[in-house]
Amino acid sequence: MKSFDVGKYLRKNPPPECSFQRKCSVAVVIPAYDENDSIDSTVDSVISAAKYAEIEVAIIVVINYPAGAQKAESEKLYHDFQNGKFPSCVQAIYLPELTGGVGAARKAGMDGFISTVPPEDMEKSAIYSLDADTVVARDYFLSTLPEILKGGAVSLPFTHQKSSDCTIQQAIEKYEAYLHRYADKLEYAASPYAFFTIGSAFAVRCDSYLRAGGMKIRSAGEDFYFLQAVAKSSSVRQLEGKPLVFPSPRISRRVPFGTGPAVASLVEGKALNEIPDAAFEELKVFLAEFAPDEALKNVPETIGKLSAVSREFIVAEKFPAAWERIAGNLPDTPEKRQKAFHEWFDALKTLKFLHFFSDFSKFTVDNKHFKG
Repeated sequence: MKSFDVGKYLRKNPPPECSFQRKCSVAVVIPAYDENDSIDSTVDSVISAAKYAEIEVAIIVVINYPAGAQKAESEKLYHDFQNGKFPSCVQAIYLPELTGGVGAARKAGMDGFISTVPPEDMEKSAIYSLDADTVVARDYFLSTLPEILKGGAVSLPFTHQKSSDCTIQQAIEKYEAYLHRYADKLEYAASPYAFFTIGSAFAVRCDSYLRAGGMKIRSAGEDFYFLQAVAKSSSVRQLEGKPLVFPSPRISRRVPFGTGPAVASLVEGKALNEIPDAAFEELKVFLAEFAPDEALKNVPETIGKLSAVSREFIVAEKFPAAWERIAGNLPDTPEKRQKAFHEWFDALKTLKFLHFFSDFSKFTVDNKHFKG
């Protein structure tokens, strides 16, 4: 990757200082906020996996807490680092009163590592994203690094740690099954966004990180938006096989959505907002309609072939006008048109489409029932 490109990114995104005794080509970035009881296990598991793979890894723990929050635990953890509790391969970045949530913490650690990698080594270096209450398997690096260095990002197989609380365990099993159903149904519909977006279970090659514009600063969903950006600019692949990442099953309300809130809602007896199979069937048909190159060369005619709900959605999202602008700037090749379509109809629009169909169908059924 050109040094100018790297320098341009770092000037726009000034990184915190990161310095290691040895230059590493692999980093694991771990945000830590009030997780002192689990960080030791997390770090130990990463060190063990690095030894098993016979590689040197930089472990970057981003200690943070939001403004107005209790800071005693974060300060204690930072003091532990200053007093030499952790080995030299583990470095702390301390960000008190951090704004931007976990996304800002991940970004700080990732940008910090990027600043230590020479531009010519970007294609030979990788960043793993982890959480401070998560442990990894012994072959975490051995099974994944060759695939990551092919380029883009990979979503890693995971399963949550067992909970000693039967109710929480049942809830996490339901939530995991829900996540798998969603990814499987996206794959069935032939969506290019059929991968998990779990913040503690992905890794990205460094040049692909930069091409995606870096980690997104969000209080929640930063993993979703980042991997969506990587999918557009490079690629994201879902790795199969035995679990390599073991997140915590704990209940949490620190973020507005995600595993913690979902498990909490299930424990309270609430149901998950399951998207009906019919919505994925509609998505499959919709994507198939736009798969031929002729469909993208004659969008008005293609829209006319869509079902009422798909047509209403794509018009409401102003696709015809958007596509006219997009197509006018594209090379005249089928591959470029197809790529541009899926950059427009991205993971977020896919989710919006599925919810739109669900709401549309419910309204139609309810309205017919009312008239009857």
